[in-house]
Amino acid sequence: MRSCWIIEEENKHRKLKPVCLPSLHPGRAELKIDVYYAGINRADLLQLQGVYPQPGPAVPYEIPGLEFSGIISEVGLEVQSWKEGDQVFGLVIGGAFSSEIIVHERMALAVSGKLSLMEAAAIPETFFTAWDGLEYRLKAKENETLLISAAGSGVGLSALALARIKNLKPFCTVRTPSKKNRLLEVGALDVVVAEEQNLVEWALSRTEGKGMDMIFDLVGGANFSLYLSLVAERGRILCLGLLGGTKTEISLELLLRKRLTLVGSTLRSRPIEEKICLTQDFRRKILPYFINGELKPVIDQVFPWDQLPQALSVLKANKNFGKLLLKVR
Repeated sequence: MRSCWIIEEENKHRKLKPVCLPSLHPGRAELKIDVYYAGINRADLLQLQGVYPQPGPAVPYEIPGLEFSGIISEVGLEVQSWKEGDQVFGLVIGGAFSSEIIVHERMALAVSGKLSLMEAAAIPETFFTAWDGLEYRLKAKENETLLISAAGSGVGLSALALARIKNLKPFCTVRTPSKKNRLLEVGALDVVVAEEQNLVEWALSRTEGKGMDMIFDLVGGANFSLYLSLVAERGRILCLGLLGGTKTEISLELLLRKRLTLVGSTLRSRPIEEKICLTQDFRRKILPYFINGELKPVIDQVFPWDQLPQALSVLKANKNFGKLLLKVR
C-alpha cells in the first residue's frame, strides 16, 4: 500500500484527505520510486481550488504534487539506464504527494555529488520553468538586463540563480518589503517593492533610460501593461504567472513602435516528449552546477507529511522565501 494526499470534493468544497491506496507497478520503460521529498508549488494550491486541473485522461484519485525526489524500488523490463537503489528526482504532471510514484525513465535525473535528496526535490518545477523561460522563450544573452517580478517565489529565485550563471544583469520586484534584502544577498543588482515606488521610473533609472532588455513576469494582471513602458526597444516580455489577475490592457502602439516580443508559456500541460527533451537538456547544461555545489535551491521550510494543509496555507499567504517541501518519509 502507498500513502497519498488526495483532493476530495464534499458539498462543492474541495479539501485534502490522507488515504492509503494500492501500490503501483512500472510499465516497460518506467521507474517505480519510493518518494522521500516532494516540492510544494502554487499550482498545487490552484488545483486544490479547482482552477488548475491535472492535464491528460481522468484519474480515479486526484493526487497533487509536481516534483519529487526518492529512491528507485523497481524498474520496468526495458529500462537500462537505472537500477534499484538509485537516487533520483524529477518532474511529473501530478501525484507526487504520495509515498510511491511512477515516472518515465527519461524523466528522472540522478541525485549525486553535493546535491542531496532534500535539495533535489526543490529543483524541477521552478528551475525547469526558469531555464526554459530564459534560454528558449526569452533567448537571454550575456550582459542583458532582466527584470524578475515576484522574485521571492520559487520560480523567481530560480530565475535569479540562473541569471547569475548566464551572466545577465538581474533586477527584481517584490510585494513584501522583508524579502528585499534577502534578494540582494543572493545576487539581485537592485530590488524594488512594487507598491512603494514608480516601477517605470525605477527601471529606466537603473538602465540609463534604455529600459530592461527582458521581463520575466510571474504576476500578470494590471501591472503587465507597465512592462511595455519600461522595457527597451526590441525587448522581450515573458508571462509565466497570473498572481495579479488574468486580464489587462496594453498599448498596441507601444508594442508596435518598440518592436516588442510578448511570449506566454506553461510547463505542466506540454506533451511528455517535450518534457523529456527539456529534462535531458537540463541534465546536460544545468545539473552539473548543482552536482558541484555552485547552484543550490533556496528552501524556506520542510513540512512533515501530516502538515501539507498547513504548508499550502503558508504558500497562500505569501509568507515563504523560496521553496516549501513535504517530507514524505
